[in-house]
Amino acid sequence: MKKLFFIILTLIIAASCTKDDDGTIFGTASADDGNVLSGITVKLYAESTQFLRDTTTDTEGNFTFTGVEEGNYYIGATITVDGVVWDSGNLPQIFYVGGETEREVVLTLTQKN
Repeated sequence: MKKLFFIILTLIIAASCTKDDDGTIFGTASADDGNVLSGITVKLYAESTQFLRDTTTDTEGNFTFTGVEEGNYYIGATITVDGVVWDSGNLPQIFYVGGETEREVVLTLTQKN
């Protein structure tokens, strides 16, 4: 019984001491005229340009990606409003996220012709 108790106690202590190295990427996206737009699709890509996931901005233009592992990432945004495409461009921003880092990103979308 003491041996079982010791094993369980050891596992609990080990689990409580593990470090969560995941980071958070947050920011805003808006049109180049300064108007913040809700519903903008923000996409996160690995350094290899592999698509990882996307999210949508809230009514204030804010977005968040949580649980981002340490590494380099590209991020870009796009939305179509009344048939007009707004995009952050062909060269998305690349940035590094380290363990437990919160990284703020500001995306400015321009109108595409």
